[in-house]
Amino acid sequence: MKTAMLLVISALGSFSQVRGEKSLSSPLSKVLELMSELTAKIVKEGEAEAAAYKEYFDWCDDMAKNAGFEIKTAEAKKDKLEATIGELTSSITVSISKIDELVAAIAADDAELKDATGVRTKEAADFAKNEAELMDVIDTLERAITIISKEMAKNPAALAQIDTSSTARLLQTLSAVIAAGFAGVDKQKLVALVQSQNSDDQEPGAPEAAVYKTHSSGIIDVLEDMKEKAEGSLSDLRKEETNSKHNFEMLKQSLEDQMTADTKDMEDEKAAKAEAAEGKATAEGDLVETVKLLKNTKDALATASATCMQVAADHQATVTARNEELKAIATAKKILEDTTSGA
Repeated sequence: MKTAMLLVISALGSFSQVRGEKSLSSPLSKVLELMSELTAKIVKEGEAEAAAYKEYFDWCDDMAKNAGFEIKTAEAKKDKLEATIGELTSSITVSISKIDELVAAIAADDAELKDATGVRTKEAADFAKNEAELMDVIDTLERAITIISKEMAKNPAALAQIDTSSTARLLQTLSAVIAAGFAGVDKQKLVALVQSQNSDDQEPGAPEAAVYKTHSSGIIDVLEDMKEKAEGSLSDLRKEETNSKHNFEMLKQSLEDQMTADTKDMEDEKAAKAEAAEGKATAEGDLVETVKLLKNTKDALATASATCMQVAADHQATVTARNEELKAIATAKKILEDTTSGA
């Protein structure tokens, strides 16, 4: 606008000078030519600026669209990562709970196995002791029967009528018969066995004569009966030991299998927990980057939008000013033309 007004003033001044000098044609044509050139230059600059503005505003549109897409994608990724982190956190909590339960179960099974092993060890020791005692009893009786049988073979009449109805008389007879065939300790064992037999078999308050009333009156029969009872006890003892050992082995196998299975499950849970923790850490890192990218994109979009709006406002102001300038030049040109025509 200032350029146009200056041009008008200059043109009018030149025109007055020309009129004073009585020479109008050439200077006026020069002024009008300058005005036309200025108008063309302003129009050309306006077209160039309009093209640049269009290109810039196209960039603004593309930037807004791209930023909007990036924001939408980042927000969706953020939501997905937050959901993933929540799921992995829950998985870790469940794994920790299961691991604690499995650790407790393994500890309980291990304690039960140790207790059962302790009981079994004592049972085995008791069995070994009792078995040895019964086998010693059977051995003592077998040797006694062998010795007495030999003595009876030498003198059948002497031992045929041994009185077994009285423990005292039986012991007296045994002492006489086995004196030569038994060592002192074995003799004591046999005497103790006979006394024990009497103590086990005799009813409280029953007459001593009734002790062996169901057996043959021979001493061999008495010893054979004692041997048979000892062998029966040994058989029962061994059966009981076999059953106890079998039950223990079954329990041991069951507990060991359960501990093996629980240990495997625990290792699997630990692996799952570690995997979930690793996945969670990765997701948390991605979330931090995504949130940062989202903020930066929003900030960039806001800055670009403000800049684009300011450029649009500046462009509009420039267009307005340029139009006014063109209008002023056209007005000045018309004034000159009209003035010249009047002259």
